[in-house]
Amino acid sequence: MTENTYPETTYEETYKGYAIFIENSADRYRGGYEYTVTDGDDEIESGLVFTVEDGISEAKAFIDSL
Repeated sequence: MTENTYPETTYEETYKGYAIFIENSADRYRGGYEYTVTDGDDEIESGLVFTVEDGISEAKAFIDSL
């Protein structure tokens, strides 16, 4: 069995009126972190990254592109 070696993380930030959430990926085999961007009620973007910093960068880049 593969062991997830990523530290348990929960991150939340508001950026330009959008909420960014980052947490450990539920996939034990891939690991990494899932990021989600919401506009209050709806999820408008999500992705899988290997570091929390990458998740923050990708989420902010998406928001800046709107």
